Amino acid sequence: MSHEPRVLVVGDVIDDVVARVEMPLRPNTDTPARILRESGGSAANTAVWLAAEGVQVDFVGRVGHVDAQRFDREFASAGVTAHLEHDTDFATGTIVIVVEGEIRSMLSDRGANAELDPTRIPLGLLESAAVVHLTGYSIFHHHKPELMTAFIQSAQSAGCRVMVDASSSGFLQDFGVERFLELIAGVDILRCNEDEAAILSGVVDVPEAVRLLAARFPVVVATLGSEGALVWEDGIVTTVPAAPIEAMVDPTGAGDSFNAGILAGLVSGATAVHAAHRAAEISARCVTQLGARP
Repeated sequence: MSHEPRVLVVGDVIDDVVARVEMPLRPNTDTPARILRESGGSAANTAVWLAAEGVQVDFVGRVGHVDAQRFDREFASAGVTAHLEHDTDFATGTIVIVVEGEIRSMLSDRGANAELDPTRIPLGLLESAAVVHLTGYSIFHHHKPELMTAFIQSAQSAGCRVMVDASSSGFLQDFGVERFLELIAGVDILRCNEDEAAILSGVVDVPEAVRLLAARFPVVVATLGSEGALVWEDGIVTTVPAAPIEAMVDPTGAGDSFNAGILAGLVSGATAVHAAHRAAEISARCVTQLGARP
């Protein structure tokens, strides 16, 4: 009996506090803002977008034990099969996101995410997955980031393709570029934005950065905001245009939803280039709403 291909997403679960301001922040006094509280986390957001696209998805993450039932209900309601570790020492991670037009500033407390143990992920989840997705966040702040390298190797040994999102230009610099590249060496797909591509490659020109990164990874996808994305696949760089939008509302979750589109395409057997076209459409839907999830 054949089974529909699945995606396994492993990574961060976050409580987001999103503050959208219509004027510059004023130090030492009040600034009017529209504030939204919702569940987030780059990996968790991607899992929810995948489920919204009709993809069978398993999610592995770690939350504070007092929040476990809440997150179980949320993931189930979204159509995601969640496998959550419960942390009795650390609270669920929290991020305060300040949105000023197309600019986001994020204050991050990783909380329980830093204690996620990939060695406890059942082999059955890998054996049922066609693609595994990880974010840099699961590496930057992990107490033993080398565990993620071992997990990547285990996933590939089980026959999975592995995609890693570089996640954060600031955290990449803090963590160390070469150290990060060594830890994710051999992954099948690297996804980054233009700032992350520049930091990872050492060059500002994005097409050249993609070519340099392609010496390390078989597929490289670099997003360029409103200019679309560049995809390196089979020795060719292809420009994928951004999907049109009527008005930008909130860029939070744009990259996570784009990841979902790439993964949804890959698990259906599409090339990375065709998957990127689907990803651009999903990302365009994401930025026309407030919040990071569908």
